[in-house]
Amino acid sequence: MTQKIRKMILDHLLSQNDWMQTKLKIHKNKVIKIEISDLKIILRVDEHGLLHSLNESEKFDCTIKLTVNSFINQLINDNKKNISIEGDLELANQVSQVLKNIEWDIEEDLSKYIGDIPAIQLTKGLKRVVKNGKRNINNITGALLEYWQEENNILTKKNKVEIFNSDVDKILEDTERLEAKIKNIIEKIKV
Repeated sequence: MTQKIRKMILDHLLSQNDWMQTKLKIHKNKVIKIEISDLKIILRVDEHGLLHSLNESEKFDCTIKLTVNSFINQLINDNKKNISIEGDLELANQVSQVLKNIEWDIEEDLSKYIGDIPAIQLTKGLKRVVKNGKRNINNITGALLEYWQEENNILTKKNKVEIFNSDVDKILEDTERLEAKIKNIIEKIKV
């Protein structure tokens, strides 16, 4: 996808979510760079608190770097691991909260091409598909996890790992005590 098309789509999505104005107005004219692996998105907060994408900028008030996996984890699980932030942390936090809550008003866009009622019906159908898809993915993931832990023993449960670590610690302590006793016996023999 060319940068011009990506910018056009991003600007369209941002314009549909004007609720962000109140959250971002205090950061007017600040520039944010978001790097998701090789994808770079540059956003500027305008004087009204709206985000606009930029093609280029030389100065950034904050930079947010993450991998595709950590981006997906943040969207699905709200997991903020493996995210690097440089610069204005408050701005980065506000922008990430805004971007997480942005929604595409697909009904509005579809209604321009197929009419209001078909757009509403199609959107309802798509939402059901997505909801069922998420539920199915969670069910399959849970079943695979249980299978790998209980039947196939590819994965180990957390409590078994903790017991193993405790046993290893006990062996280390016993070994250190044994070494001390051996050393003590050797010292007595030398005397």
